[in-house]
Amino acid sequence: MEFNLTVFLLQLATFLVGMFLSSKIFLPQLREWMDSRQKRIEEQISTNDKRQDEAAHLKAEFEKKVKELEQGTVEILQRSRKEATQARDEAIQSARKEAELILADARKAIESERQAVTQALQKEVGLLAVEIAEKIIRSSVDAKVQEKIVKENIQELGARKN
Repeated sequence: MEFNLTVFLLQLATFLVGMFLSSKIFLPQLREWMDSRQKRIEEQISTNDKRQDEAAHLKAEFEKKVKELEQGTVEILQRSRKEATQARDEAIQSARKEAELILADARKAIESERQAVTQALQKEVGLLAVEIAEKIIRSSVDAKVQEKIVKENIQELGARKN
């Protein structure tokens, strides 16, 4: 192959004309397409950054609300326990007061019954003493007879108690 200057210059001129036409016709469209693609990519990156920021913000809010709910739940549970304890204590105090009243009434009834029994015994002992005295006076007997009469009356008193 030999070197031909005319062919070389003709090819160079064709190349330069092709480059000039390409730069005037195709290059602006290519630049426009590249610029629009770059803008689209930048917008997508910007949108993604905003979404990530928004997601982080929403996550922080969610975690804050969860903590508030947990704290509220703990407070409600503590309040409920406290109220249950108070209700239990009030019920216990009420039951104790009622038991004390029942015991007081029972003691009064027992005391009343005891006094009634004591009075009945005193009456009976008095009647027995009168009977013994009558028998002693009637019989004006010696000490052995008197002791016998007293023992009999004591036995009668024991039999009446049962």
